[in-house]
Amino acid sequence: MFAQKPLPSVLKGPRINLERHASSLAPTMFATIDANREHLKFMPWTSFTKSVEDSKKWIDVTLAEWDNLSLFDYGIYFEGRYVGSAGVHSINWEFKNCELGYWISKEFEGRGIISEAVKLLESACFKHGFHRVEIRCAGFNEASARVALKNGYKFEGELREDSLINGEYRSTKVFGKLRREWETA
Repeated sequence: MFAQKPLPSVLKGPRINLERHASSLAPTMFATIDANREHLKFMPWTSFTKSVEDSKKWIDVTLAEWDNLSLFDYGIYFEGRYVGSAGVHSINWEFKNCELGYWISKEFEGRGIISEAVKLLESACFKHGFHRVEIRCAGFNEASARVALKNGYKFEGELREDSLINGEYRSTKVFGKLRREWETA
């Protein structure tokens, strides 16, 4: 039977750790977002993140949703430093599927950190009993699409102008991986 229980609070990889957020992270999270505002401008939440208090509110939401089993959001730590976030969301316990999301500071982009985070998250999800894991990204986000493909996700299509972000319609690319694909990789 598929157990509805939380993922581990810490996932350790060869170079990174993923750690459940703590309220004390808010100043660091905000400073990282603020320093990367231009780099992250296409993320829908950047326009709502204007202060340390906004980051604290987000962390509080993630902690409550973690406890409700509806979101598992982690900080990405590289060499002990917070460099971004990655998580499991859009969880459907009935159909055993979920979606991975992530962002990273521009300074740490291109080092394989997000690929390692994806591997840690998908492994935790599939070991937990999920059947399908998705990665979705903006149609123009080639870096995120490369992460999905590099990690063995199949491109399944593009949802044309399916979301309205900061007043603009955007398309979404959808990538998926099934448990049996993960097991045979």
